[in-house]
Amino acid sequence: MKRTVIIAALLLAAVLTGCGSSSDAAVKPSSTPTPSRTYDVHDCKALLERDYAADTPRDASADPECAHLTRGEYVEAAGEVLGAHKDDFLDQAAQEIVWDAAWDETDPDQQQVVCDRLAEDGAVLVGQEMLGAGGMDEASGNPIDMVQYFHDEKC
Repeated sequence: MKRTVIIAALLLAAVLTGCGSSSDAAVKPSSTPTPSRTYDVHDCKALLERDYAADTPRDASADPECAHLTRGEYVEAAGEVLGAHKDDFLDQAAQEIVWDAAWDETDPDQQQVVCDRLAEDGAVLVGQEMLGAGGMDEASGNPIDMVQYFHDEKC
């Protein structure tokens, strides 16, 4: 029994020695919170650019990267990102003009056949068949993009 008391006393002394060390400050929780990351307009532009590159442009004004900006600052940042891609928009608009002209010159019954086929087989398959069949001029662009445009905008 005397031996058990001595072992218990040694264990208690070891525990108390560990608790009373000078590392008390390291154990106490910090009284100041860790600051959250701060964002600037460049972070917002980077987010908008990533969304554009992923073909998922959206209003990111509520996202942390953009939330601190005023409405005017956000509009300016979004305008700069979109302005950097104006050639993309112009190229797409030029393609759509050609496609619209081709669609308008197509008989309404044939337009319905195209829409039915797109609904049944999808733009990729129909576009690949058009590509394989040839007969498309360079001004028509990518046939898959064209039939997807017809599906989305005309059918």
